[in-house]
Amino acid sequence: MMKRSPATVGILLLSVLVTFGCSAFHEVSVVSHGDEVAKMEKPVPARTSGATSASPVVVSDFPQLEPEEGVVPTPVIPIDKPIPITPRVASPSAKDSGAKDFFAQSAEDSVLPWTLQDVFFDYDRRAIRKDAIPILEQNAKVLLKRYPNREVLIQGHCDERGTEEYNLILGERRARAVKNYLIDLGVKASQMRVLSLGKSQPFCPQRSYLCFGLNRRAHFVLK
Repeated sequence: MMKRSPATVGILLLSVLVTFGCSAFHEVSVVSHGDEVAKMEKPVPARTSGATSASPVVVSDFPQLEPEEGVVPTPVIPIDKPIPITPRVASPSAKDSGAKDFFAQSAEDSVLPWTLQDVFFDYDRRAIRKDAIPILEQNAKVLLKRYPNREVLIQGHCDERGTEEYNLILGERRARAVKNYLIDLGVKASQMRVLSLGKSQPFCPQRSYLCFGLNRRAHFVLK
């Protein structure tokens, strides 16, 4: 058998180590890159209904309620109903002195009138007109704050057109419409009475459309 020198043996061993080392490094690199590619190409699983993590819920300031099954939601229509006026309370001095109509005055009360204004109606109508609303609101404040213990008579008037019987009915309906509106504003029903005068007492005696409009009114008389 042929003997090799130590130098030759060392070169052979170095060649073997270099060959196996490069193969191992190449194998590790292929496996590593393969895992990264597989990880990148792996599809994202769809979220199931039973997942524990959920997106944050945003609560609206005005939450919308879901309609009940089989129930058709009806639209909300604003109602034109007057806001009741809070009556004043008599001051302690008034209770001690026995004065019935003495009430503590405020800055708003000082500018209130002492009279009640008439309100007017359209031809052959008893509905409260829009221009009558601020007048009735002021009349309610006058009754509640200046005359809380006085009775008021609401007279219903009509123009001269139509029969006497028909106008008496129409005048009463106008007076009652005014009374009901004042009740909604806080005036006591027991404080008011209604009376229909029909066309018997016109405010304007002339036969014109202007006078007809002035005669279709509700007039207030303090008792």
